[in-house]
Amino acid sequence: MEFDERELIAEFFPGTDPKLFPPGEVLYYRDDEGRVVIEEAPFKAVFEPVKKVHPPRPLICEACKRPVRGADARFFRVRVARAEGEVYRYVALCEATAFCRERARPASLRKLLLKGILP
Repeated sequence: MEFDERELIAEFFPGTDPKLFPPGEVLYYRDDEGRVVIEEAPFKAVFEPVKKVHPPRPLICEACKRPVRGADARFFRVRVARAEGEVYRYVALCEATAFCRERARPASLRKLLLKGILP
């Protein structure tokens, strides 16, 4: 059985801030239920789609950082665990995740991942 250094750090030092982990492979995809998943082992954030709205102005996709027409963008939310109860963080992403994934930078995806896992 092989472990990469990110998994070892998470196992032996569970309180380590995710920002201190060495870079790993960032996965960015849509699951069968239409949610956007961003993961970099051992961390994973699942963003649920919000009701489709058509903003009058272009939005900036938080993954690929390009302007996207309102019809081609979508808002997603991720629930963050907090002592006060349910807290959601919202992000604007391209509706076409596969197209966006080709242009998204790992640093941008890591920022989105941290939004989903850090309180």
